[in-house]
Amino acid sequence: MGIDPKARVRYGFNIVVEKTQSTTFIEELVVILRGAQPTWRFGREIFATSGASIPETDAPVLNIIETGGPGGVRIQNQIPPAYLRSGAQIVARAKDPAAARTMASQAYTALAAVSNRVVNV
Repeated sequence: MGIDPKARVRYGFNIVVEKTQSTTFIEELVVILRGAQPTWRFGREIFATSGASIPETDAPVLNIIETGGPGGVRIQNQIPPAYLRSGAQIVARAKDPAAARTMASQAYTALAAVSNRVVNV
C-alpha cells in the first residue's frame, strides 16, 4: 500500500462481514483481534477510524477504518435488508516492512477465521 507520511511501510486488506445491524462493528473487530493477539491493546497497537491519532513509533500499529461495505442482503417479502454487509479497511504500519507485513498477516488470519460467531463487546 505504500509509505505513510511518517515514512512507515503500510500493508493492508479489506474485509466484508455479513451480520445483523450493529453500532459496535469496530469494537467487535478489536475484540476478535485482541482474542487472537492478547498483547495488542486498543490505543497502543490498535487504532480505529481514519481520524485516529497514531503515535510516531517504529513499532507496528494497526488501524481499522470502517468503510460501510456493499449493500445489504435482502430476503423475500421484506423491505429493509435482512443482513448488513459491513466493511472495514485494516492497515498495518511500521518502519520495518517485515513487521508491518507480519502484523497485517496476523490480523487477516484472526479475522478470516471467524464464522458463525457472536462477538460481545
